[in-house]
Amino acid sequence: MDIFLIIVAVMAVLGVMDLLVGVSNDAVNFTNSAVGSRAASRKIILIISAFGILLGALSSSGMMEVARKGIFHPEFFSLAELMFLFLAVMVSDIILLDLYNTLGLPTSTTVSLVFELLGASLVLAILKTETLNDAFKIINSESALKIIFGIALSVILAFFAGLILMFFFRLIFSFRLEKTMRWFGGIFSGLAITVVIFFILLTAMKGSTFLSKDVLAWIQTNFKTILVLSFIGFSILFQILIFSKVNVLKIVVLFGTAALAMAFASNDLVNFIGVPIASLQTHELIKAANWDANTMAIGLGKEVFTDNRLLIGAALIMIIALFKSKKAETVTRTEVSLGSQGETVEAYQSSLVARVFVQIAVGIYNPIQKFLPSIIRNWISSRFKQSGTLELVRLHESDAFDLLRASVNILIASALILIGTIEKLPLSTTFVTFMVAMGTSLADGAWQKENAVNRVSGVLTVVGGWFMTAIFASFTGGFIAALFYYFSFAAVAVVLVITFFLVIAFSRIHKKRKAEYDENLEKLLLLTKHPEKALSKSLSSLLGNLLLEKKAMNTLSSGYIGGKKKDFKQASKILKNLKKNYESSISGFLSLADRHFDESDFQSIHPFTNALGYIDRIAENLENIHRTTSEKIDRFQTGLTKDEREDLKELRKLAEDLFELLAQSDKVSGLVEKARSGKKTKELSDIKVRIYKNQMKRIRKGDSKLKSSVAYFLVIEELVDINENLFALAEELVWVLPWIETKKKQFAKGNFGPSKLEFPKTKDKKKKKKK
Repeated sequence: MDIFLIIVAVMAVLGVMDLLVGVSNDAVNFTNSAVGSRAASRKIILIISAFGILLGALSSSGMMEVARKGIFHPEFFSLAELMFLFLAVMVSDIILLDLYNTLGLPTSTTVSLVFELLGASLVLAILKTETLNDAFKIINSESALKIIFGIALSVILAFFAGLILMFFFRLIFSFRLEKTMRWFGGIFSGLAITVVIFFILLTAMKGSTFLSKDVLAWIQTNFKTILVLSFIGFSILFQILIFSKVNVLKIVVLFGTAALAMAFASNDLVNFIGVPIASLQTHELIKAANWDANTMAIGLGKEVFTDNRLLIGAALIMIIALFKSKKAETVTRTEVSLGSQGETVEAYQSSLVARVFVQIAVGIYNPIQKFLPSIIRNWISSRFKQSGTLELVRLHESDAFDLLRASVNILIASALILIGTIEKLPLSTTFVTFMVAMGTSLADGAWQKENAVNRVSGVLTVVGGWFMTAIFASFTGGFIAALFYYFSFAAVAVVLVITFFLVIAFSRIHKKRKAEYDENLEKLLLLTKHPEKALSKSLSSLLGNLLLEKKAMNTLSSGYIGGKKKDFKQASKILKNLKKNYESSISGFLSLADRHFDESDFQSIHPFTNALGYIDRIAENLENIHRTTSEKIDRFQTGLTKDEREDLKELRKLAEDLFELLAQSDKVSGLVEKARSGKKTKELSDIKVRIYKNQMKRIRKGDSKLKSSVAYFLVIEELVDINENLFALAEELVWVLPWIETKKKQFAKGNFGPSKLEFPKTKDKKKKKKK
């Protein structure tokens, strides 16, 4: 039985998995422009992309050599070592790409493949030769460095090409495309289509059987003449279509989407199935050579073409993944949102590095702006002025940017990938398309004061992820290859099981992250479109936090009395959620006020913010109880006596009743009346005095320990504070509840003016300091 043939079969299965996770990440490269501009429905965009993938897959045979001999010299390895090397690369690639898909980060499948091959082959070479110098003789360092340099250079060129050219095209066309396209639309569309067609002929279809070598040679010989004639012919054709009121930019974007999909399949298919095919071809060549070293080396050094049936099968798997993968939507959403012209859920938080970059950019921009004459500044501003209001961006439901920017993205990306592919370099289509999109979004004014830091932070995160791709890929590939080298087939079985469980874990994490995103998007939608519902949700969140705080208090009390650590762990989770809820509530309410409240309303929002403040203070009280009581349990101090429990229970019961009453908005006014009469506050004061007296008597009798009583008194003090904060919260809610009802009615009628309800000027009670 040929054990290595079984490994080839295993790698075939891993190749299918790699196709699924790889397409999920790379789909953003060719769908970004069409999806962001909504050039067509999602179904049409995917069908056009699928057609491009199918044609491009048939052109990728020549690029398979990168996986087999582009990074290392295979003749220096035995069959077992080559099989283990290829298997290590496949496992590493699946783990890496699925992780990035889960996080919604676009990364380069080319970089991952190159560095996985580099890491795995270098480690095996070192283990074989035992010296670094001899190991580097096995590595095709010249080829690897050429690939790395080309990818790094493409990042810089792509960003600045997108920035400069988008600024130039926007000056010409402005945002009023319905007017400017009649004058310049034919020339621009002709240029874009010409570049895309030559991009298809000379890159995406260069290795296919559709074009003979003679045809390709003729095209290259007459390149300039064909280019000029094509540009003139297409410009005239598109100008006629424009006068016929056809939206030619949609044609450009959809045609460009198909072209990029072809280039992706032609250039990047090697990243997914190159290694399994290389392992199969290597196995066949070595067996055909009858294990003779010289014959084997000659066979491995020759160019081997891949069966078209394998390429078509791979393309069909990619197409299925393109239609079905949820993670592909997540990665696409990341890139579209970072370049969005309208409002969207900002997935990345501000960071120090991002703020520094923004300040540097502003420092460069301001002197240039001042240097320009005012008449030129005003003219440029008029060209970048957008008409209408920016809407909330939802993938496949609204435009993230216009068709001009989508066309420019495709034009520049196609031109850059054209240059890279002509040089027979496995260029990173991810790096090119992403950096072009970021450059055009910056030039187009998509990064404003409100979101610039978030967007820059997102771009830095993605770019930082690319460097981590190289590090993680080389380390993982090398580590797994070393495991296979030392532990052989036992390590193979263990690693495959771990990979399977990691894929399942990543799927669960992605599902949770998607649910969080959908929730945030729903909040933003309510905030934008339905302020009355957002206001109701703010109140519901406030009252819901009361019930959570009640649960936390009871859980802490149970843990304190019973000495159960699991109660403290549960309470800790509740308190963390409370902190998040408070930050979300205050942020959501202030955003609502900023968007929809009249300026005269601002002086009337303090009862609601005060109410949220009391919720936060109660959470602080509970945090103090948690810290005090959990430390007591950790020190294994004696538990509470029966009398201590009864006193504690009385004070806790009073707070529990208050939580229940406040959570029922219709009973708040009655509670306030009782509080104002002095009965409730006197009851609270009497309970506190009685507990202190009782505890001091127990200490003197020796029934209670002095050391443990310190924690007991702190808990009592916090419970008293909780009750006082609940009474103060009730005072605020008396004003908040009718005001919210008034505002909701105004919002429902489309009236965003100030409410007629006026609030008394109340003094905010300061939080007592704890020693």
